[in-house]
Amino acid sequence: MARIAGRVYSKEEVARAAWRVIVRDGLHRTSVRAIARELDATTGVVTYHFRDKAGLLLFALDRLGAAISRDIEEALRGATGLERVRRILGTTLPLGPREVTGWKIWVSFTGLAMSNRRLREEHQRRLEILSDRLAGELQALREAGVVPAAIDPRHEGDALIALTDGIGLGHLLRPRVYPPERQWQIVDGYLAARLGKGRR
Repeated sequence: MARIAGRVYSKEEVARAAWRVIVRDGLHRTSVRAIARELDATTGVVTYHFRDKAGLLLFALDRLGAAISRDIEEALRGATGLERVRRILGTTLPLGPREVTGWKIWVSFTGLAMSNRRLREEHQRRLEILSDRLAGELQALREAGVVPAAIDPRHEGDALIALTDGIGLGHLLRPRVYPPERQWQIVDGYLAARLGKGRR
């Protein structure tokens, strides 16, 4: 931990400050100096934990992915049948202020990832984890006869990711058009149309 004038700054605190700056000012204005100002500290506090901006952004993105994984595990407690898939999707939707903040960070990183291999690989890793999780759930539901036997679990999982990514981006651009209840209407309509043998 970095200590400045008796104040100790953890790596997590620096990452959270970076998130706040990204959401408020945009990724292009996020710098080591701006993050230090957010912390009311010197730039040495930031560089103590991270050699450069790219390293800090990777750490922040990793923490965002870890938070999604934790949310999924918590959401699945007690869930059965197709409700398990619905709950996984719920963790990826911008349903409240915390999730909207996560989406703003994610979209900011996506733009930068187009020109940064390390960030692009981290994005790909997050998508693969979610794709694997959804495909696994759908495979189990297919074997149990809960969803149609003809579905391709991997294809359906990736289609669901594309659906929720579209909803998330739509909410950021037109929040009044995509309130939480409409987000669920779209998701539930898709689940009923594509996988609807009835929730069990």
